[in-house]
Amino acid sequence: MSNKSSINRTDSDNISITRTHFTNKGYRVHSGLQFGCELVLYADDPSRVHSDFCVHVVPPDGSLDWRMIQTLTRLVVSTGKTLIVANVKEVTEDITEGKEVDMIVMYGDPPRRYVVEELAIATEHAPFRHKNVMKGVGLQTKH
Repeated sequence: MSNKSSINRTDSDNISITRTHFTNKGYRVHSGLQFGCELVLYADDPSRVHSDFCVHVVPPDGSLDWRMIQTLTRLVVSTGKTLIVANVKEVTEDITEGKEVDMIVMYGDPPRRYVVEELAIATEHAPFRHKNVMKGVGLQTKH
């Protein structure tokens, strides 16, 4: 793996960092290609539950087109999911004060520290639901 700074990170790097972030939070993370986004999150085994979240990963240059967000929001409504916009940021300052240290993702060679900022966009058609860690099963069960 090559040395990736915040300036020359690729889309694939950002997706890998985001995948690790959500895996660390307890989700099962899969490709979101069939839903028009980079990732989907499952609260349990995909054979038992539907995913509740589609994740759009912001490109390394930080560009965020409102038309993309509008398109993704319309797509996720039709599938009963909530859109999460994930923005990867390299941690360059001491973050121990007031931040969750366990949410830091180490990535690259040499390893660098990253955090993933999340913005959930929900509509009345796809209400925002938190993952219930104690149940271990997602909110949309398969029938």
